[in-house]
Amino acid sequence: MKVMIHDFETAGGPARRCGVVQLALLGGDLGTHGVFIEQWRSNHHYHPGVAIDPATTRVHGLTDADVADCPDYRRAIPAVYREAAQRGFDALTIGFGNSGFDNVIAARLGYRPRDVLDLAIPARRLKMGDGLASGSLGSTFQELTGKAPTGAHDALFDVQMTAALLPGLMARFGFHDVTAFIDWATTGQPLPGLKLRFGPWRGSRVEALDDDSLRQLVQRKTGDIDLKASLTAEYEYRGLAPLPAQGQLFQGGHD
Repeated sequence: MKVMIHDFETAGGPARRCGVVQLALLGGDLGTHGVFIEQWRSNHHYHPGVAIDPATTRVHGLTDADVADCPDYRRAIPAVYREAAQRGFDALTIGFGNSGFDNVIAARLGYRPRDVLDLAIPARRLKMGDGLASGSLGSTFQELTGKAPTGAHDALFDVQMTAALLPGLMARFGFHDVTAFIDWATTGQPLPGLKLRFGPWRGSRVEALDDDSLRQLVQRKTGDIDLKASLTAEYEYRGLAPLPAQGQLFQGGHD
């Protein structure tokens, strides 16, 4: 199976309007057991069109001076995705937290993934089930590979870490076929104790929401498929009014 793995570093701010300072993209073959064999890569820095937030520089280490002479991301990056697609790597787009971040930026630049695998979803399920301290990319990588994430927040190192997660995640959850794992990883699962990460409910467990908040949230569109499944399960458990008809929750990572 041909796939691409992508990761952005930005100038700071939300995915719908942030400038980009780095994109790393790997194209390759994903084997039955989740082993990724790299066949092509693009890794470049870009001018974000705005000043880099100092707080963001402290994360990825890139300054305005580092990218001053780089091409503008809005003109340069679309060609990268076109080349990846021409090489056939656009059948499945993989990332870590990409459904709510990297895919959003890519869509702004003309690339809308067809099928999406967000490995932050099974990583969070692993955290919830095994009590890991963190479901971050670096922590999950260290847990599954035993290696320190020494280059975390460099986009190239992040895509390489993402590729390395697949066999370990499959093994932890008892999968021997990558197609079955992808089906499971892209279907929402209710997770007891799942906490919200946005709005006035930030930090609250789904089960602790009052009925009015639950009614508001269960009708929201979200690409966080496990959160949606958890909200829906709690809504139905409480016997609240039947849910209104809703469109497909998670199709091609666009919701």
